[in-house]
Amino acid sequence: MDYPRGVRPVAAPVASPGPEGVPGKSRQGWADVAVSGKAKGEPAGEWAGEVMPLEELTALLARFGMIVGLDTSPEADRELQAAQLAHALVGAVEAHATRAEQAYRDAGAEPPDLIQASLMAFGGVNCQNEADELALIAWRATRLAGVLGALDFAGPVARRGSIGSGDALTRTMRLVAAALSGMATAAQVAAEPAARTGGGCDGRA
Repeated sequence: MDYPRGVRPVAAPVASPGPEGVPGKSRQGWADVAVSGKAKGEPAGEWAGEVMPLEELTALLARFGMIVGLDTSPEADRELQAAQLAHALVGAVEAHATRAEQAYRDAGAEPPDLIQASLMAFGGVNCQNEADELALIAWRATRLAGVLGALDFAGPVARRGSIGSGDALTRTMRLVAAALSGMATAAQVAAEPAARTGGGCDGRA
């Protein structure tokens, strides 16, 4: 694929085996996951609620096997590059999660077990209530709708401006993704008033 300006991969990610899955938590357990480090006397997350510097992002990506080159010119858009690298890190971690799921599946996990493991994503964001959970779901759905529209797929329908090529199935996927994004955002907005009295996400993600 063609990569946007600012960041360019120098080497493709290298596959490596993933660990076994992690047990899931109920909503009441998210806070326990988030503060477990503090409870053990370990340092709090250095970048909790912050945007990581480019140097930290590139170092993390390198550990996953993705080496990137940065635009270091005076006119470089550092905010753009930080956003690009953050999304690259999401991709690298998701690839790691698929390997971890496969290892868990090979160890005998059933689909319900995998769903419980995937719920730990809400622990990583430190969700405190339903509005926080819907915020993460809405963010994921909106990004899914965006990339489905931007990517080119095989099919008789040619690209139109910012909307990629594809076929009838691709068009249906885009419509469904857009609908999910809109509904999830509406649900998040509806849940926010009730959440204001009960605390919310601390912005760790």
